[in-house]
Amino acid sequence: MNTPEPGEERALRADPLADLPADFEAFFTRENPGYLRYAQQRLHHREDAQDAVQNAGATLYKNWRRALASDDPQAFGFKILKDAVVDVLRDRRRTERKRLRVIAQRRPDTSQDELEEFAELDALDWAMDELARAAPVQADVVRLRQAGLSYPDIGRALGIAHTTARTYYSLGRRHLDYLLEHPDEGEAR
Repeated sequence: MNTPEPGEERALRADPLADLPADFEAFFTRENPGYLRYAQQRLHHREDAQDAVQNAGATLYKNWRRALASDDPQAFGFKILKDAVVDVLRDRRRTERKRLRVIAQRRPDTSQDELEEFAELDALDWAMDELARAAPVQADVVRLRQAGLSYPDIGRALGIAHTTARTYYSLGRRHLDYLLEHPDEGEAR
């Protein structure tokens, strides 16, 4: 262990993000796997997730100087990713509405198993939307954790302590379980 010489001050690492690369390409290469896991967990399709991550990368590249000037470049990048995912979800909902109009005109046969599977996915999506409305940070923590990120990584991405991320994950999961068990009470709010 190095001890400071008399008259020297020991430099403490005050900024845990100091090891972030200043080069966009290095930063995006490092963050890309986590971004892709998050987007895929939210969008449920790898191709859509890749599109969202690429759109986020393009936007982040255009705003790279602003990201570096921000207090937390990782949080800045993650916010851009969240916006890109929302854009893909909006496009998907528009496409789904168009598809439903076509289906309503044709009335296709759908098996009971397919309907039950869709109902389960819809219930989970609805519960996550309800959680996002009630506690947006908890919803982000749950999504990131389900995407495979560690609590310290989640904390850095969202600008919260890793212990807070662990607590929010627990609270968010309990809230989701409650909503899925009592859907009528969640809709009444």
